[in-house]
Amino acid sequence: MSGRDRITLLRRLARLRAQRVEAARRLVAVAQDALARAQAALQAREESIAALGRHIETLDEWFASGAGGDARLIEGALSRRGLIVDRREAETEARAEDQRAVETAQAERDQALRALMRATARHDAVDGQLRRAVAQRAGRREDQEQLDFEERGRPRLQLLMGGRA
Repeated sequence: MSGRDRITLLRRLARLRAQRVEAARRLVAVAQDALARAQAALQAREESIAALGRHIETLDEWFASGAGGDARLIEGALSRRGLIVDRREAETEARAEDQRAVETAQAERDQALRALMRATARHDAVDGQLRRAVAQRAGRREDQEQLDFEERGRPRLQLLMGGRA
């Protein structure tokens, strides 16, 4: 394979590798967005659980204070507390799902980052080969030009020296 053909092939391969790097970067961005959404959902779930806990504490304080009222008021407060406790338990179970979603998103992001690193390394390797091939070809061209220059200068030198060169 000639130097020119090798350079042409390496240029095409370098473009392909650059496209793969760009695709890998896009996948990393998508994975990071998914991770951010999963973390935000988990944070919202944590805040909801905390708010429900505060409601339960408020009702418990009301019961502990001995502030009475008619039976319907107390019964309503107990019923409300039961609903809040049930909701908090459901939120706690859902938090486990959210945590798994965060872990999955982190794993996918890490996988995308590893793929980006591999794609970048492959691109850099091909780019290095291309640079070396171009430099070698330029060096050969300069050597050839130097030889041509010297060959063209000999007849003049021979003429100037009277054919003794």
